[in-house]
Amino acid sequence: MIRPIIFTIITLVTATATANIIPTSQDEVYRARDRVLPALVHIQPVITDYRTGKMIKQSVVGSGVIIRSDGYVVTNYHVAGKAERIICTLNDKEQVRAELVGGDPLTDIAIIKLDLSEYNGELTEADFGDSDSLQVGQFVLALGSPLALARSVSCGVVSTTDRYFSGETRLPSGEKTGRYNNWIQTDAAINPGNSGGPLVDLEGRIIGINSRATIFANNIGFAIPVNIVREVADAIMTEGKVVRSWIGLQCQQLQNMEGWFGTAVDEGVLIASVSDKSPAQEAGLRAGDIILKVDNQPVSARFTEELPRFYKMIAHYPVGSKIELTVLRGDRQIYVDVVTHELGEILGQDLECKEWEFTVKAITKQMAVDNQLRDTLGVLVAGVKRVSPAYEGGLRRGDVIQEVNEQPTPRFKDFYDRYDELTGDGIDRVLLTVRRAGNTKFILIKVTKPKTDDDSE
Repeated sequence: MIRPIIFTIITLVTATATANIIPTSQDEVYRARDRVLPALVHIQPVITDYRTGKMIKQSVVGSGVIIRSDGYVVTNYHVAGKAERIICTLNDKEQVRAELVGGDPLTDIAIIKLDLSEYNGELTEADFGDSDSLQVGQFVLALGSPLALARSVSCGVVSTTDRYFSGETRLPSGEKTGRYNNWIQTDAAINPGNSGGPLVDLEGRIIGINSRATIFANNIGFAIPVNIVREVADAIMTEGKVVRSWIGLQCQQLQNMEGWFGTAVDEGVLIASVSDKSPAQEAGLRAGDIILKVDNQPVSARFTEELPRFYKMIAHYPVGSKIELTVLRGDRQIYVDVVTHELGEILGQDLECKEWEFTVKAITKQMAVDNQLRDTLGVLVAGVKRVSPAYEGGLRRGDVIQEVNEQPTPRFKDFYDRYDELTGDGIDRVLLTVRRAGNTKFILIKVTKPKTDDDSE
């Protein structure tokens, strides 16, 4: 009898203490909610996925927020960036169509525009805040459609303002992301479906766009800082895309290696690798070099959280700019001029090879970097059906097809034309020359007729 009594007392004390630590008033939450909720959008896009080896169209659910009264909505790239059709439900529960304006997988931001031709209501646009002024412990609200439950609001605090993910950070759609930004971490509940919805302060201003939920932990969610969102959104709305400069460097933090490389604390950016045929390689930069200054401006990345700032600094230069780098190499200080190139398209064109039962993608410059490919020649295998002659023949996702029946296919169009020609001829065998992990491999496929039904694998 004693133990239950003690347990009850402890529970009551804990609950009371928790209630007393919340300094904000209920009215502040209401005001913040009422300022942004009318701008919240429930998004239902139909997207195309090629990763299983065949083209699959599927309906997903996400969120967005109106940022201009003429119908522009910001959301996540992984929500709408590959959408073929988009239906949006507004705050008054009216449904309208929308079209994709543009997207940026590197920051996971997309802009869609509502079709208001048959809409008689009024749109409310949300206000932007300043993510640079955020403080750890600051109260925030997360709005969106978690698990498709539209117009949901959760409350929490900012857990940290500069979370960085140093490993392979990829979107659900497969693209690499997070190179140019850190993340706001919050304990406000963020679940699948919240993606693209706003994270707001108690003034009702957007300070982030919800982007990532964790399924293995509680009270850990992530949002893209609004200052990054605003910059990317403006570029997409004015230019249709984000243009970035690129020199071909992959860097790492210097923490605990300052003594080895002979740098002071908070000085320099360590080059980990240099992409083949990149401006950096052409300028003579090497792994192990330390960049001390960019155009005479000191730079540093002692911690991983500082790497996006350096990458973003380079990206902001106009394409074709000549940058002078002050570099520490061993015990010498040298000066290197690098001319920036445009990063170019992030995504390659997709193709479903129905008769060969796999899908391919054109290789862009960024894809070559992300997949550690030596160049952009050939086509990348995006997916292979698990039960298919291609899979049985040894073809795998990530292979680069260089030749078809011993005929080179250096460009996507070359591969497309060769595929179209051979399928029209009704051949029953295809020899693919592929590159895998730097080695050449030959794969023979026994061609079968395409299925006419939509059988699942």
